[in-house]
Amino acid sequence: MGKKVSGRKSSSSQFSIKVDPAFDHLSTTMTIKEFAVDARITSLLVNNEAYRIIRDGIPVNTVNLALTPIVNQHFMPTIIYNIRNTPVQLHWFVKNELQLEKMKKTGPTKKDVEALNLSFVNEEDRVFQLDGYIFKHTGPYYTPDENDVDRLVAVVVDSGINHPAHAAISSRQTLKAPDEIITDEQVKWCKENALKDDENTIRLMSYNILADAYLELDQVQEKLYFNYCPKAYQRFFYRTPLFLKQLHDFADAGVSIMFLQEVDISCHSNFIKPFIETIGYSSELAKKLGGIREGVATIFDQKRFRSTSSNIYALSELAKSEEENEDIWRILSTSKESLEKFETRPTVLQVVVLEDINSGVVLICANTHLHHNPSDEHLKAVQALICVRKVLKIYYDERKKAPEKDIRLIFGGDFNSTPDGPAYKLMAEGILSKDDDNWKRCDKKIVAADLVIEKSLISLTGVPDYTNFTADSGGKPGFVGCLDYIWGIDVASKRVCPMPDHQKVIQYKGLPSQNAPSDHLPIICDIEL
Repeated sequence: MGKKVSGRKSSSSQFSIKVDPAFDHLSTTMTIKEFAVDARITSLLVNNEAYRIIRDGIPVNTVNLALTPIVNQHFMPTIIYNIRNTPVQLHWFVKNELQLEKMKKTGPTKKDVEALNLSFVNEEDRVFQLDGYIFKHTGPYYTPDENDVDRLVAVVVDSGINHPAHAAISSRQTLKAPDEIITDEQVKWCKENALKDDENTIRLMSYNILADAYLELDQVQEKLYFNYCPKAYQRFFYRTPLFLKQLHDFADAGVSIMFLQEVDISCHSNFIKPFIETIGYSSELAKKLGGIREGVATIFDQKRFRSTSSNIYALSELAKSEEENEDIWRILSTSKESLEKFETRPTVLQVVVLEDINSGVVLICANTHLHHNPSDEHLKAVQALICVRKVLKIYYDERKKAPEKDIRLIFGGDFNSTPDGPAYKLMAEGILSKDDDNWKRCDKKIVAADLVIEKSLISLTGVPDYTNFTADSGGKPGFVGCLDYIWGIDVASKRVCPMPDHQKVIQYKGLPSQNAPSDHLPIICDIEL
């Protein structure tokens, strides 16, 4: 919750407002509407004190601090703008008094916010003070330290001398840091294997970050899907600061292209996109179809790459509209059940074309999150084939348009297929036989045919023991397996970052946990061009 704060207050109990005498000759016959839009009138007298008139509107609507401040994790506000792309400065404060009792309310009340006493130390230089709070620093985000534990955090958002400032306080006091984050060892490996100025090597990452929409945290703890993980550690306002720190650390350790899945739309717009822009990265989001409020995002280092195009393709539409998918449509049409399931899946394929600013190498970057249900392994294979055919078509089109350019293909994502699954087999071997057991196991009515990819792909990240690790929960067995991959064509894997230590993964039974914001682990590799 935020509070708007303007520059000056009058102590007079009487209130009067009139046009500055300098403009009397303009205002004698004006209507209120005419007066409001006439840019020649630049000031009013309020209680005989001159105030400038600003007519470009208030650029910031509201500010709030919904995330939980956590020591050593990155913390930022949600800013709702009336005027997009308004430049703002964020001034961070921490409360003097400790908040020793746990806050029972979900956030600050209007009364709490109105009690903030914000004033200027120097209005011209935009220097603020907040009674009862210590100024910490000015910057786009705040990283609490040990001295902030049990204290509330406040932010002042300032859009300039012509507009009111906004103040907001955190919904919860600052928490101690987890002992370590599950990916700390991976970050350490990346830094030990620094790329430095190696223009021929690119570091890639793929990571399913766990959409908040699927957690259903309104249920009691025992009924939760991940009931072994305390509800407090599953909430977005706890997980997001951990994830932002992961993003920052991996970027700082040389990861220049990141494929993310299960990206909540609101999390992307409020936190991920504004945060990564502060470190010189850019993000392209591809929302799933219909009312699904999550999707995939491709993040890249703007200092190294420029985006030449970004497109989203619905797999259900590609099956009908692309000529090369006639065989798929024939197969699906033999089973009403499989066809209906396929057509109602919200799955999308994102393709972002990046050009290396220094070398000119063009990277076709694809990203997807295939259907999850283990009862529909045949549909995952069909979705994988549609994806690969589309990215190969784009790959060949780009080579035809610019034969002089060096063009490569990388394809990251959560493919929801273990190495013995049909989707993985198809992508790695280039064919899935019509006699594969999964056809009839999944749908006895379907009339299968061979699925063929003209060019098989290489798994650049290999096959880890697992990328998804969940414990038994509520009588349901957990899952341990490799579902995430980064595939490539015309690229070679130089080295693969080791996965986190298994003992750390099972420290709190499974993922997610207080030191792991997702049920998946990131996979990272270096490719050589």
